[in-house]
Amino acid sequence: MTKENSEKIINSKPVIIFPYRGYENNDQCQWYFWWTVERCKEIDPRPIVMLPRDTVIRGDAASFVNDDRYETLEVVQTWSVDTCQTWLAGWGYVLDNYPEADRIIQVPGDLDYVKEDVEFYENLKNFFENTTSDIAIGDFGTGNKYSSKSLVDTYGSYALLANWFPEISQSIRSLPLHRPRSEFLNIKTEVLRELLINNRNFAYEQTLNFLIKCWDFEQAKWKYHISISPLGSLSDNKSFRDYRSCIDQIERIERMLSLLWREIKEPKKKRGITDKMFEDQYTVFFNEYDNLRTRSKGIMETARITIRALLGA
Repeated sequence: MTKENSEKIINSKPVIIFPYRGYENNDQCQWYFWWTVERCKEIDPRPIVMLPRDTVIRGDAASFVNDDRYETLEVVQTWSVDTCQTWLAGWGYVLDNYPEADRIIQVPGDLDYVKEDVEFYENLKNFFENTTSDIAIGDFGTGNKYSSKSLVDTYGSYALLANWFPEISQSIRSLPLHRPRSEFLNIKTEVLRELLINNRNFAYEQTLNFLIKCWDFEQAKWKYHISISPLGSLSDNKSFRDYRSCIDQIERIERMLSLLWREIKEPKKKRGITDKMFEDQYTVFFNEYDNLRTRSKGIMETARITIRALLGA
């Protein structure tokens, strides 16, 4: 490792998202969380942990709060509607309190399904050390096409993104990125600040939202250098109980994509454009939106029926 890269790693701030349900009575999740903490301490002696306040109130973080190692971390308790909003709170905390940081590295702290037969942990170390790209996304497979993560992406995010933003969809697959909703992000703080301040923020689907905002619609190319860090395979169990979670996520994705499409594609009144010409542009805009919305509803209905059948719900 060069001296330049070493300095960049030192200026990176890792942000670990504490498991929303805690790790009480889950030895594997607890082991992974503290393993992640130790890896993050290699680049920052006091990594940040975002802890949902409601998790504390429910008592699901009791083991963590009472652990002697708790004092070695910078724990930020926050109210958030979901895990993705906890990400937003963590990014804002770093931007407000560590303006000297070059990069922010976000990792989930709730993986209890890492396969033992892959080099996931070494790959994650390489992901931490990425300092060359504007945005590095940790990509992974699930090893099971019927897992909830795979089902949401296959029947939800891939299909809906192809409907609303086909150019972006093709470019994402050619990166190649298989998980456009990945929880693993390593991003330059200056890029993150621009994405958060100059664009609409969402409390969910942060990675997918960023990818859309990183696309230059006039030049039909990425605005930033995006790299993909393969992590290996994760595996979550197939269960009928995942049905509601899958549908909730797909509806959330569709809501965000349709709103972004309207925001990006809405005609803008320019000098020299008559009122009649502007009205005609709006008619085309409305018609195109109605067509895409109709197709989108069909995609969501197909997803609902298929996922229910595959999960046995």
